[in-house]
Amino acid sequence: MSEIIAQPFFSIQTLRDVRRPRLSLHPLLFSLVAALWLSVSVNLPFLQQLQQKIPGQISLQVSVLALLFLLNWLLLLLFSFKVSQKPALLLLCFLGAVSHYFITRFGIVIDRDMLQNAVETDVAEASAMLTSGLLWSVTLLMALPLLACRWISTPYPKLWRYTGQWLLLTVAVISAIVSLAAVNRAEFTTFFRNFKEVKQYALPLSPLVAGISWSKAFAAEQFPTAFLMQGQDATQPFAVRTEKPRLIVLVLGETARAAQFSLNGYSRQTNPELSKLPVVSFHNVSSCGTATAHSVPCMFSNMGRELYEEKVAKNSSNVLDILQYAAINVSWLDNNSGCKGVCARVDTQLLFEHQQNPLCKEGQCHDEVLLQALEQELAKPISGDRLIVLHQLGSHGPEYFKRSLPAQKQFKPECTDKQLQNCSQSNVVNAYDNSILATDQLLAAVIRRLAQQTDSVPAMLYLSDHGESLGENGVYLHGMPYWMAPATQTKVPMIWWMSDQFSMSQQLSKTCLPLQANKELSHDHLFHSLLGLFKVRTTLYRPELDFLRPCMNS
Repeated sequence: MSEIIAQPFFSIQTLRDVRRPRLSLHPLLFSLVAALWLSVSVNLPFLQQLQQKIPGQISLQVSVLALLFLLNWLLLLLFSFKVSQKPALLLLCFLGAVSHYFITRFGIVIDRDMLQNAVETDVAEASAMLTSGLLWSVTLLMALPLLACRWISTPYPKLWRYTGQWLLLTVAVISAIVSLAAVNRAEFTTFFRNFKEVKQYALPLSPLVAGISWSKAFAAEQFPTAFLMQGQDATQPFAVRTEKPRLIVLVLGETARAAQFSLNGYSRQTNPELSKLPVVSFHNVSSCGTATAHSVPCMFSNMGRELYEEKVAKNSSNVLDILQYAAINVSWLDNNSGCKGVCARVDTQLLFEHQQNPLCKEGQCHDEVLLQALEQELAKPISGDRLIVLHQLGSHGPEYFKRSLPAQKQFKPECTDKQLQNCSQSNVVNAYDNSILATDQLLAAVIRRLAQQTDSVPAMLYLSDHGESLGENGVYLHGMPYWMAPATQTKVPMIWWMSDQFSMSQQLSKTCLPLQANKELSHDHLFHSLLGLFKVRTTLYRPELDFLRPCMNS
């Protein structure tokens, strides 16, 4: 009895017993269990997509789910070796858990463009997406795999025996995939052709494929091809120069959707300042992409959306370079996360780095810093035609409420939670609409400042990089693949203003432009329209893509 009493209730040995694996499974059986867990735990959105797209077709739904399970199992089998099996499982579970969170909370799918946008964003923007909801969701989905990896041992047979078993099972799984695809060939072909977007919800396969695709593109960028100097024939003949130099301010918007501009028919008055000014709002403009990292390089290139290749765009002259070849002064004032390589060869200021400015906080600045920078830029003694690009932070989410100052908050209550799904949709829209009001005031202030110019003939063009989803059909933010993105992510506002002097010197009809407001336009027009505005002659110029040319008298 004394010996029992003397025995400690908790000891090092007890701790070791607790930590010791409780269950032993063959590595290949462990891969089967892991594949079942992966296919069930994070693929509820995939199942919901099946039910929405092919309701009542139980046989086809089961076949597609079986295909997903077999693919997940094959993926795990490829790593079912002593050193790699459990780390690979945890990595895939983590990838699936993070993707599951963004799909279920924001309606975001993880493809190559979305990964690129995430990698190229700055710390302040990235931190807005790191929430307690993300941490809690990932923790819940990772808990069981972590415990399984700790408590289940996977003793490996002798190498020669295990290699034979592994090859036999791998061949069997591949055969099952091929057989399943062959039996359901007609149904699978029709299903995946008609509902291409469903595969974006297959976890963790979809983000893994996206990651591999992005990694290949990133690796290729590390060994760039020779820079393509295109447009070197660009000239601005003396005969087309005006008595006073042209001054064009291009305001590059961020995350503004055309549907939210009252100038385009929105029921709320989100453009009270611009509506007082002689501007033309073009109502039917499409973006090149649904994320900044894609749209910005694309819209300044001459390739157009259909032929756009990122590697080529980043290693060749864009319209800013070509304007400089023609002796146009170009400067870029950035209040976003950078220009994605577009401004690499022009005079550039990164305003968000000036954190001592009262308008700046936590790595970001309110867009009013652009007005300060524009004033300083206009004060520079530069002769000749000029293009000044103002790159907005605009309506960048999910923290829309940070994009407007207190005096600009006309729509209340606002959503102040970066987990947008925790707010009512009306509160999300209120915060977003206030950011559009802030853009309205910025553009009006730019126009009023340009109207004071006496030593140049000024004009302003505003164009957003992409749109935004605000909870419609459960989808938030942006970055969806273009072919499946809603119009709210691809239809963007474009606004034009010019002084009377600019109109006369360019022989650009003020009465003609409003008649073009409903014309179908896109980011493809920017390259050629900028060349046309400065009367730059080059073989790259395509007059049919110059949206102002129909209203020019010469």
